[in-house]
Amino acid sequence: MKEIAIVLDSNAQTKPIKDGTLTAPDLKLNFTEYKPISKAFDVQLSTMPYDVCEMALVTFLQGLDAGRKMKLMPVVMGGEFHHGSIWYNPSLGRMVPQDLKGRKVGVRAYTQTTGAWVRGVLYEQFGVSSKDVTWVTTEAPHVADYRNPANVVIQEGANLADMVRSGELAAVIQGSKQGAPEGLDHLIPDLDKTIDAWWHRHHCTMINHMVSYKEGTDMDAIHEIYDLLVKGLEMAYPLDQRGERFALVNGVDKVWEGIETCQTYALEQQLISRRFSKEEIFDESFF
Repeated sequence: MKEIAIVLDSNAQTKPIKDGTLTAPDLKLNFTEYKPISKAFDVQLSTMPYDVCEMALVTFLQGLDAGRKMKLMPVVMGGEFHHGSIWYNPSLGRMVPQDLKGRKVGVRAYTQTTGAWVRGVLYEQFGVSSKDVTWVTTEAPHVADYRNPANVVIQEGANLADMVRSGELAAVIQGSKQGAPEGLDHLIPDLDKTIDAWWHRHHCTMINHMVSYKEGTDMDAIHEIYDLLVKGLEMAYPLDQRGERFALVNGVDKVWEGIETCQTYALEQQLISRRFSKEEIFDESFF
């Protein structure tokens, strides 16, 4: 019996794995729980105590950049279009994305994957570079080796949405899990049209979380866990009910465009120093 130290978020697709509905006969999965799951990232990147750990995509790429010995399973655990994840205060006057130039924008951490996607959209579709804005954050990066760019400031304990309401910040990046901030509205106009344009260019959904594992972990065990994750996804989201833009895809070919696009954005934003190949990110047995 192989014992695997593992961290996965609790959701519809991991429930059957965690409650024992889905099992692998020769594996014992020893789960450690984190709430929120992002707390696990710092721990894993620091001392790598887990064989398998769910991880935000940008955090994983930064870990690779810092020399951490880990790879990804080609399975998306969370993702969405993040055009609607940046908010402004309409009571202070109408704004468009280009108005952010020279202003301050809040985001939980500069290295947060949601923020990376939003900044990518601002640059690609609206011409607002990450360097055009001062980014106000409340948290340090997950990767201790990483240093934020000079246009990033940390204000620990700040309420970023309140700072937008007061006018101290022009906007705040906040994903859908937190809900709509009271009194604020989407900054990006014509969301459906803008998302459609992005989709037709990239043909992928924006990836937030995937599943990483330490190099040297038994690959038979890794493939068994990958199979469990795919089965969990199929139980939660049957294949015949998935639309063209379903986010939680699996397989190297299905996830690669999302990873490549994220890397393009991350390079522009000085989150990583170089682009990583498929062979550096995935074990060859997944090809």
